[in-house]
Amino acid sequence: MSSSSSQAAAPTRLSRVDFATMAITFFSLGVTLQVLLIDNGTSSTRALVASVVIFSATSQFAYLAVRDGGGGDWAAIAAGWVVATRFGILAVSLSSRLPQGFWRRAAASINAFDPNVAVAVQQTTPREVEREFWRTTAGMMLGWFSGLAVGTLLGNILGDTQRLGLDAIFPAALLAIIGNLLRRRDGLIAGVAGAVICLVLLPIVPAGLPIILSVFGVAIALIMVRVPGVANAQPSRPASDGEQL
Repeated sequence: MSSSSSQAAAPTRLSRVDFATMAITFFSLGVTLQVLLIDNGTSSTRALVASVVIFSATSQFAYLAVRDGGGGDWAAIAAGWVVATRFGILAVSLSSRLPQGFWRRAAASINAFDPNVAVAVQQTTPREVEREFWRTTAGMMLGWFSGLAVGTLLGNILGDTQRLGLDAIFPAALLAIIGNLLRRRDGLIAGVAGAVICLVLLPIVPAGLPIILSVFGVAIALIMVRVPGVANAQPSRPASDGEQL
């Protein structure tokens, strides 16, 4: 019985295949983002610097989505910020699991993203958490920065990005991030409420605002899960580690 319990509690470490998959995924995102930025009229240098500094594909895709929809700079920036707010929550969940030390935790907090935090929090000791976090981060950065370089070179060559279907990357990336959460009642309520808010506001408010205001779907979910029957309802299956993030 004790052996089976220890096996069940064994931490999940990043294998070489997982590392390569992580790098390839972020390579694809880096290439796509750079090509879209350059196609949107951003200079190659500015696009590269922005992607290196921000290091958040979903935030930049949100920015592009608002700009392409006719929204202004501030609305686009706000949309990117809304998408990026989850990184603060991820950083908080990771911080208490890391070894003591302000600078070690600060360095990890500014690099806290969905994949590396998901791997790190499955570890059992602070040292293992830190090691697996930075191993995963290395795979992400390797793919991301090499993808940015290739995307910068291809930006002026590929032509119409919509013809290639690259504009579908942003919604696909967001669905990959929130897919597991939508299987939970509170996540599903937040997602549906946010989508309804966005669709209702699209024809009546300036471009970009529907995305920003859809965040109120979270507030609706928080209220509804307190309603008797909804609050006591259990998910149809146990939540996975990724969903608990």
